[in-house]
Order: sequence, then structure tokens, then C-alpha cells
Amino acid sequence: MVQVLAFLSMIGVPIALAVERLVKRETVQLVDAVGAATLAYLAAFSVNVATSHFQDSAVAQAVGGATPMQVQLAVGVAAVTILGFSRSQYRTLFYSAAALGGLAVVLLGQDSVTGVLLSALLGRIVAMAWLSVRGVLDTRPGMGRILAELTHDGFRAHPGTVRALDPGTDGARRFRVSVTATETHHSFDCLAGHKRAPAAATTPTASTTPTTPNTPAAPPPTPKKTLDLSVLDQSQRAAYLAPRIWQWIRLRGPVRRRSFFSLRRTVESEVLMAMAVEAAGIRTPRLRTARQVDQDTALLAYDHLDAPRVADLPDRAWTPALHGGIWALWQHLRSRQLAHRELTTDHLRLDAAGGLWLTDVGYGEIAAEDLLCRLDGAELLVSLALRVGPARATEEAVDALGPDTAASLLPLMQPILFSEDTAKALRRHRAAGGRADIVGSIRDRIIALHPEADVQPVSLERVRPRTVLSIVGGAIAFYLLATQLTGFQVPELDTWQAWGWVLGAAVASGLTYVAAALNLLGCVKERLSFRTTATAQVAAAFAGLVAPAAVGGLAVNTRYLQRAGIPVARAVTAVGGSQVIGFACYLVLLLVFSAFAGKHRQEAGGLSAITPSATVTGVVIALAVIGLLVAAIPRLRAVVVSRVKPLVTDIGPEFLQVARSPRKLVQAFGGAVGLPLAASVCLWASVNAVSGSEVNLAAMGVAYLVAKAVGSLVPTPGGIGGVEAVLAAGLTAAGVPSATAATSVIVFRLLTWWLPVIPGWFAFTALQRRGAL
Repeated sequence: MVQVLAFLSMIGVPIALAVERLVKRETVQLVDAVGAATLAYLAAFSVNVATSHFQDSAVAQAVGGATPMQVQLAVGVAAVTILGFSRSQYRTLFYSAAALGGLAVVLLGQDSVTGVLLSALLGRIVAMAWLSVRGVLDTRPGMGRILAELTHDGFRAHPGTVRALDPGTDGARRFRVSVTATETHHSFDCLAGHKRAPAAATTPTASTTPTTPNTPAAPPPTPKKTLDLSVLDQSQRAAYLAPRIWQWIRLRGPVRRRSFFSLRRTVESEVLMAMAVEAAGIRTPRLRTARQVDQDTALLAYDHLDAPRVADLPDRAWTPALHGGIWALWQHLRSRQLAHRELTTDHLRLDAAGGLWLTDVGYGEIAAEDLLCRLDGAELLVSLALRVGPARATEEAVDALGPDTAASLLPLMQPILFSEDTAKALRRHRAAGGRADIVGSIRDRIIALHPEADVQPVSLERVRPRTVLSIVGGAIAFYLLATQLTGFQVPELDTWQAWGWVLGAAVASGLTYVAAALNLLGCVKERLSFRTTATAQVAAAFAGLVAPAAVGGLAVNTRYLQRAGIPVARAVTAVGGSQVIGFACYLVLLLVFSAFAGKHRQEAGGLSAITPSATVTGVVIALAVIGLLVAAIPRLRAVVVSRVKPLVTDIGPEFLQVARSPRKLVQAFGGAVGLPLAASVCLWASVNAVSGSEVNLAAMGVAYLVAKAVGSLVPTPGGIGGVEAVLAAGLTAAGVPSATAATSVIVFRLLTWWLPVIPGWFAFTALQRRGAL
């Protein structure tokens, strides 16, 4: 019974929609719907015929057996995709019937969930393909229908004056049109003006022609005005749905922008915001009408404001009085708990009398939290800084608001929280070669005026793109790691010699933290505690659990140097210098290990053999060729110099100061060489412990250094997946059996990455309690 009702509904709804289109004489859309439905029927029938001949195949079984396609579902979806739903009841009935019918066939064992979903997807694909070939018929209400709606609210539009404007938020169509108020609407305005004296003063007055008692009063002149129309289409709003959903997932708390799926709720929110702003005494274009044109379209009409945008004002107009007025407007919005959500100079107008007007208020929120109001202030300050420069914008804001209020904007000065237009403006500023970081300059100037200001950003980001990338990379890495560890065997450490190698590997792993501490100490001229610095390197092992390889260590070291009293700029420079020295020593060790490994030939089938490293040789030759090309081509040379020069300018002076101390030089280069050398020894000892025989140390060094380079490119914590895969491949190339190589890699990673996380957590929390991190 359920199947029968579902079938009738899925076929009946498209038929009802087709009859409705036929009555409206929309024959082109009706023909398209019939054609798409026919193609969907043929496609579903063909799939069923094909799978019936190969019903025992894995593909046929996966999609639902011999006849996986529900023909009526595919036909119905194709038809309604073309016709569209003129009423919400039709949409609810169709999708409910489709869900019940699909559930029934699955419970009765006639099809699978995959088959039902594929049937609906097939109908959708066929319909979209038909539209792509035939072209999309615009079913949205035309301009004639929209202008006709204005007559219901007492406005007679002049079609010849219609002018299309740039689309608004969520893709709303915008127009400008001249209208004449009908007698009914004029009488209503006069009545409203009689009740509200202030408003009556601004309305046009009646004719001053003298009258006598016997002469009837002349009718008031018909006022003519210009309206700005905003047409909200549900189909156009759907195009902006994906970015809204991503923002809703990425952000948390009240900063998430509203994205109402209901057109009615969107219109109601915009109307309420417009009324609230006007009731607050803020100049804003008056909302004249809000009407529903059809099921998926709504119309809002505002008075046209003939005033320039503040962003377009000439430089001479940017007086302290203008800045003060802008910030007074923001303070008034904040006092009334009104959040604009896009408060920039593009949405402020300055009339001829010097009054500020607020426009595009429809996307705002009433009864807003103070967090949203402060976010408006932060975005307004950035917008002003983009126009007049961060120095003047910050000074004017502090003068108008005071240092405390201006400083309260800093935690919310995060580009991810700003509107799309402001974020794009910041990117254009950087792309144009802006000398200063706008947000950073504002922050530095406010801190200079208010040193006690809380500059810690408010954590409102739930998911970062780096997190998504890490999850995807982790899944790929897990797959690669699983394929490499198919031959994993539990190591049999049943001899004292094997346990001796494990102990040696553990000691070598611990020496890597000592070497990292020496390397960092050698790059700063201040005298720091070796014990605390080494503890910070252990803490970096814990930070690496939630960050890609090397990123966690850089963050911990920078923070440690800051807490040690070193300025931020010098702390970043010192950490960068340690990385440069480490990279130089890395290249030297790679060449040395490769040379020694290449000399060791296989003689008797032992585990100590490796062929000459053609890969390393190729890399060196490629680097040499690139260097020659850069030196020979002026344009490439200019690009490289422009990128390298800032690095040398920042690190060079700091490095020269450190280089005056031979002790510091020994620490920096000794730590940079000792770290990869100790890690190579750890890998060598791990392989010896598992295999029971000695392998070539140089070969293990090459394998480790190459794996380290790959791990820094993999966007997963600690380079999971990439490091294991490259290490296993390198050991196999060195002559180690694949099962032994996989087991050795696990032992090595346990000693150098997994197990240090435990003491790393204790070190991390201890340093935080002491204020050293």
C-alpha cells in the first residue's frame, strides 16, 4: 500500500505541475520536462537491462542487484527538476513520497539504499544535462511582474526609468526605478505626517495657492520619488549556500552569519532590522514595501538616497569631524544592540548637509551580543585604515573612543571574521605591495598607546582549513602506511644484543633533543638556561602531535624565546636562523652520507649493501642547473633576489652578532649537525635490533634525511604516512627485507615520535605553569 501511494505521489506531483504550466501557457518548460523525463526513463531502463545480464558481478550487487534503478523515481526527479515547485506543499509531498517509497523497497529487499540514491541522482543528472544542452529557462518573475507589485502599496512605477544595479548580499537582484505615489498612498503619508510632527516637517507641503471659502482646496501634488528595489530569489540564494555552510562549520558562536533557508525568515529579519535602525534615530533609507511576489521571490523597496559613499569622498573631506561622526554612529548602534555585520565605509553615505546615513542594514541583527557590536567596530577600523592609512585611522579612533574602547576591538581584529568585501580588500592591499600589514599596524599602534591592552585573539574558529587538510592527508597517509606495513612482524628481542641496540637507539633519540637545544642556544646572543631550553624541545614533541612536521617545534621555540624576554621580531629571527643553519648542515650530511653509501657495494648478499645514490646525485645536479638558470636569466634572478633579500636582511644582522662568539657558533652548527646524525644513529640501531645483523650507517643516514624532507611536505602531524613510507622504501633499497624494514620503521618511530609525546606533555604543562611557555 505504501509503495502504491508513493508511486502515485511521485507521478502525480509532476503531472499537477505540468498541468499548472500548461494553464499558464509555459509550453517551452513543459516540453523540456517531457523530454528530460523520457531520457531519464530510457537511462534507468538501460541500466536495469545492462545489470540484469551481469547480475552476478560485483558492480551489480553493489548497486542493488539485477534491477537497481527505480524508474519512477528517476523520471519524477527529472520532471520536477525542470518544472520546479510552485508551492511548498508540492515539494513536501514529492520528497516525502520519494523517501517513503525508497524505504519501502529497501525494507522489502527489492533494492538497496545505493540503488535508490543512484536512481534519484540519475534523474537529476539527466535533467541538468538537458538544461545544459537546451539552455536554462529563467522562470523568475520578470520586471513587469515586479513593478506591478508596487501598485498594491500605492506606487505607480515608470518602466522606462528602470536601471539595473550591482547584485546585493546573497545574490539579490537590485534595481532603481522612478515611481509616482498614488492618491491613496499620498493620503496615508499625510495622515502619518499629521500624527508624527517631526516627519511632517520633511514631507512635501501642499500647494500655497490661496483659496476662498467658496473655492475647493486644490488636491495635493502627486509626489514623485525614486526607489531602490531588492529582489530576493530563492534559486539565486542557493548559489551562495555552499560558502555559508562552510562558514557555519568553520566558525562558532554568535559570529556565524545568518543563512536562513526560508525566504520568509530572511525577509522578516531584514524588515525588522530596517525598522529597528530607523526607530533608533539613525539616518537610513526608509523601507517602503516588502511583498512576496511568488513562492520563491520577495520584493523590498527602499527610498533612494542621493548621497556619495564615504569611501568615495576626496581626501580633503576626511576631517576629524567626519571620523568623530563615524565613530559616534558606531557607538550609537552599540548602545542600541544593533549589529550591522558589514559596517564599512562602503555602507556609509554623507549627504549635502553633512549628515551620515547607514545603508544596507538588511543583513544585520537586532538584540545583538556586544561581541558582534565590537566586531563591527573592528571591521570599521580596518575599513578606515584601508582608506586613510592605519596611522591616522588608529589615532582618530583612539581620540573618539578612548584607548580602552579602541583596545577592546583588538581581540576581534581577525580577517576571517570580517565580511567578504573587507577580506578581499585586505588581500588586494597585500597583492598590490602594501608596505604595512593593516591589521598588524593597527595592533602595534594601539598597544603603544595602551600597553595593558588584551591582544589575545578571541577563539571563534572551530575548524581551520589546515585541520581539514590534515585530516585528508592523514587518511591518505594511513592508507600508504597500511600498504607499507602489510608484512609487519612483532620484533623478537630475545637476546641481550638486541636489547642493547634498542637501548642505544633510545639514547640516540634523546640526544636529538640535546642537539636541538644547542642549535637554538647558538642562535641567540642572550644566555639562556640549557635545561629549560632542552625541556622546551621535549615539549615540542607534544606540540608536533597536533601540527604538521616542524610547525609545532617552530611555534614552541618562538613562544619560549618570547617568554624568555626576547622581543618577538628577534625571537622569530633566531628561530629562522636556526632553521637556515640546520638546512645547510642537512645538505652537507646528505652529500656525505650519499658518498659513503655509494662506495659500499653488495658483496655476499648481506644487509649492508646499497647502490650508488642516483637520486641524491640527480637532486644535486638539478639544483645546480636551477642555480645556473637563475644566475643567467635576469628576470628569474630579480624574482629570487626579491624573495631572498628580506630573509637575509632580517637574519643577517642577528647572525653576525652571534657569529662574533666562537662558543655560539660551535653550539649552533654542532647542534645542527648532531640532530640528524643522532636520528640516523637511532634508525641504524633500530634496524640492527630487529634484523640481528649490522647494516650500513651511511645508508641509514640517506634514508632518514630523505624521509625527513618528505615528512616536512606532508600536511600531517609529524609527517605520519609519508615518513614511514619513505623510510620503508629506503631500507628496502638498502637490502633490508620488506618485513624487517616495516618492523624497524615502527620501532624507530616509537622511539622518536610516539613515545616522546608522553614526556612532552609533562614538559609542556610544566613550562606553562612556570610561565616559560
